[in-house]
Amino acid sequence: MNHYLKLLLISFISVLILSCTAFTNEENSVWDKAYNSRTNQRFIPVELFTGAKWDGKHELTLKKVSTAACASSGGKQCENYYITGPYKTKQNNTKIEWADNEVPYYRRTFSTRGMGEVESFFTINNSKDGLVRIYDKRKQWGARNYSGLGSKFPLGYWKQGEVRIYESRNPIKIEIIELNGSDNCLTFRWVKGKGERKNMDNNYTFCPERGFTKIIHNN
Repeated sequence: MNHYLKLLLISFISVLILSCTAFTNEENSVWDKAYNSRTNQRFIPVELFTGAKWDGKHELTLKKVSTAACASSGGKQCENYYITGPYKTKQNNTKIEWADNEVPYYRRTFSTRGMGEVESFFTINNSKDGLVRIYDKRKQWGARNYSGLGSKFPLGYWKQGEVRIYESRNPIKIEIIELNGSDNCLTFRWVKGKGERKNMDNNYTFCPERGFTKIIHNN
């Protein structure tokens, strides 16, 4: 009888392990399938920015999220970034035409010793190939509203090494440094204007179900 129970327990554990492995492989395959090795092109969903789970659909939508990420810089201890939403503006004061009268957005907050509390609103840009900031508040300059021109994070279909420039008061350039790195992470370079000051020329890394993980200042 004891021998039978042991066999039953071993069988149950084996089935459980196989089920967990299959689930993990399914989760990974969603992100693996986002990259096309033949065309060297990848679909980048909004979920890579938020760190939320992705269903694998090649659609750009702002789904309900409440996530936390921890991003490191220069070997320092990582800092927490929180994203919630989506919310809606009371009116559309941006140049984002697809949003009609109200603009859906995510609210991201974080705090550092040097910058203090920072609050930013992000939405899909007018060309639907990136997330753009439409509001920002920090002690450095107070509260600011933005037109929605440019991009802060690439979305949709991109290729390795691709560079796109967004016209605005200070032109924005995004360059894909590593399209599909280890664990399907994405690293891109973001440059504002000539990138002469700190935080105007940075490399950012985002990973599936983790979101923002690393920043490197290039100046």
